[in-house]
Amino acid sequence: MQRILVGVDYGRKKMGLAFSTQIGSVHPRPRLERSTLPEDLQALYAFAQEVHARAFVLGLPHNMDGSESEMEVEVRAFAKHLAGHGDLPVYGVDERLSTEAAEEMLRDAQVDARKRKLLRDSAAACILLQDVLQGGTQMEPLG
Repeated sequence: MQRILVGVDYGRKKMGLAFSTQIGSVHPRPRLERSTLPEDLQALYAFAQEVHARAFVLGLPHNMDGSESEMEVEVRAFAKHLAGHGDLPVYGVDERLSTEAAEEMLRDAQVDARKRKLLRDSAAACILLQDVLQGGTQMEPLG
């Protein structure tokens, strides 16, 4: 049995969300439109509680050469706030090209451009979790 994880594709205006199940399936959730930091943290923990999650997994947007990007610094700071807000562990995983993979997957499924824009972030969060569950990427403790 797998432990249930919440995947978060962090963004300044919105965050893609997904969760895994005990049997290892991954499901997208509607993206979270960003508000204030306290409201965002509350919304994430409410979602985690709803799905009985045991941890958060955030995508770390490394530069293509593997170095830390400006956005990654922001994600790591957010992860510290998330870890300090409750009692769930927070992990980071390399998310290079996950958004592009999500876009390609949605395009291949012939989802129209407007709907792709709404689904892309949560599809990227699904890809993060799938990589973790399949052992394709290592989780780094954050916070």
